[in-house]
Amino acid sequence: MERKTQSGYLVLADISGYTSFVARTEIEHADIALSYLLETIVENLGVLLTISKLEGDAVFAYVEESKLHEGKSLLDLVDHTYIAFRDKAQALYAGSTCGCRACQTVPTLDLKFILHHGDFVIQQVAGIKDLLGTDVNLIHRLSKNHISESTGWRGYALFTDQVLERIQTDRKDFYQQSESYEHLGNVETYCIDMHSRYHAIRDSEQ
Repeated sequence: MERKTQSGYLVLADISGYTSFVARTEIEHADIALSYLLETIVENLGVLLTISKLEGDAVFAYVEESKLHEGKSLLDLVDHTYIAFRDKAQALYAGSTCGCRACQTVPTLDLKFILHHGDFVIQQVAGIKDLLGTDVNLIHRLSKNHISESTGWRGYALFTDQVLERIQTDRKDFYQQSESYEHLGNVETYCIDMHSRYHAIRDSEQ
């Protein structure tokens, strides 16, 4: 059966630091914390995007181009999701009466976003939908980047040139860095520090 190629926005939200968090803490409580944080990510991204699947400590989502009428709404979604994530992590810490390492170090977790615009095919097998295509491969490869080594940022939003072009966003306020991947070549990326952005937004609300 022929599958129709679609064009749209791809978003990967990945919890930073979770591997070391699990390795150094009690697995039962670490798993509970992850569940709450993933639910928070899904609830917020789901306002605008279709959730494709959970990938361990990450959420992969998309929206077809025809369904996103305002490019700025994608930037707002990143802000809202990050704020909700940070607030949830702080709430889990503040509300816990448990002294285990997992409950006490939840606030050390952070969240990074990868955003790209491209083509994809929606494959459905046994009632389960999955996205396929070079651009889908690219956004997952981009999750392995050198932003943290270059900037020290653990919570950030990384945009490709294609997505910023599509939502008509000025690049001057972004940190630019080139990443290189086998079979995909060089990819220009543009990043913002979500940790600083979180505090700036919270300060503006006071």
